[in-house]
Amino acid sequence: MSAEHEEHEDHGHSLAAWVCVGLLILAAAVGSWAVVVLSPELGVVAGVIGVLGLAAGKALAAMGHGAHKTADAAGR
Repeated sequence: MSAEHEEHEDHGHSLAAWVCVGLLILAAAVGSWAVVVLSPELGVVAGVIGVLGLAAGKALAAMGHGAHKTADAAGR
């Protein structure tokens, strides 16, 4: 079993991942509140925050703030 186990030392430990997930959680919270208070405008705001979260994560990863691939993982 231990031979099949792979080490992922930097799994989820990147600025891009934290920013993306943080903004998506905020979008989910705002969207949930929009449903509770019956506000379509707040729902649109939640959607915009979600799209910005995805774009920010992708942009940060492209600038080198994403998870670094090892030589072994890059060859797969």
